[in-house]
Amino acid sequence: MTQPGTDHGVDSGEPLTGPIRAFLDALPTPSFVVDARGRIRHANPAFERLTGHPARALAERGLDPILATRGSAPDLSADAPQEFLALRSDGASFWASLTAGPLPESDERICQMLDVTARHEAEGALALSRQREALGLLTNSVAHEFNNFLQILIGYIDGLKRRLGDRPEPFIQRALIRSADATERAAILTRQLLAYSRRIAPDVRPVDLDAIVADLAARLAPDFPAGIRLAVNPTPGLPRAISNPTQIEFALRHLVANACEAMPAGGTLTLSTFRVDPNDRALYQAGTGTVGITVSDTGQGMSPEMLARALAPFQTSREAGRGAGLAIVHGLMKRQNGTITVDSRAGEGTEVRLAFPAAPDRTLH
Repeated sequence: MTQPGTDHGVDSGEPLTGPIRAFLDALPTPSFVVDARGRIRHANPAFERLTGHPARALAERGLDPILATRGSAPDLSADAPQEFLALRSDGASFWASLTAGPLPESDERICQMLDVTARHEAEGALALSRQREALGLLTNSVAHEFNNFLQILIGYIDGLKRRLGDRPEPFIQRALIRSADATERAAILTRQLLAYSRRIAPDVRPVDLDAIVADLAARLAPDFPAGIRLAVNPTPGLPRAISNPTQIEFALRHLVANACEAMPAGGTLTLSTFRVDPNDRALYQAGTGTVGITVSDTGQGMSPEMLARALAPFQTSREAGRGAGLAIVHGLMKRQNGTITVDSRAGEGTEVRLAFPAAPDRTLH
């Protein structure tokens, strides 16, 4: 414990004053001082600018206001740098690196915190690229093997149609029709997986998103788990989207499956379309504007850490060994010049927005 009258007492609980405070406030690096009990004595203006939180709030509550996740506070007594996900006062998150060291002739410590989001994202982008390459190789291998099996099934179904096509039994006719339809859809899925793994851009054309959503909803609704309600919200006069309808359906099926698994106790899954006009400040695409589809649920939602990695390959909120996360959907959107954004909060559900360039007006006629 320091003696009374010095610049930085330990147990007094008083705000930091004197030369130490002046030195701290002059530092360009976001910094703060903690006492031996871990209480924040003072945070400098650079720290306030970085986090948006006033120094007095940190003195009263410690680092709690800037922690993205409860219980993730760094150890202020440790000498090694620590990284954690932090929050600004406006709710925006950033990756922070915190280092701490002792003040001379004192039991107090000075801590400095840097915004390392750019470096963290660069490292993440490199790891993401490697993961996507691995996912592409795996997808290519699985798709080829699946295609080989599929060709065998198609051959036998064609043979059965030739031999049994004139049989009047309803069961036989229904089985042949549904088998042929299932193999055709499986073939389309295989082509999409191969296109993903080979990074081939799909053919795009003007498509009606409201029609795609309505058709898919009508086909999926009968098989929805009990307790899950499906709502469809179309947009009157929605311009067509420049996209690939097969890949849109593939992406939507994946998102719907994720949403259903996020609501084991039931809830509401909503498929909506939207438009953003060319002069709107929220425009996703330059040019003729943006149209898109939103898939939202009232399920479990994601933590900030999970949300930050939501688009990474092999990242999934499902049980181990299931699902490929949103990486495949992300890849499909990029190949169509589209974008995907994810918004989620733990316990409040998830919203995924798929946005596409809008077709010029002349394509509407």
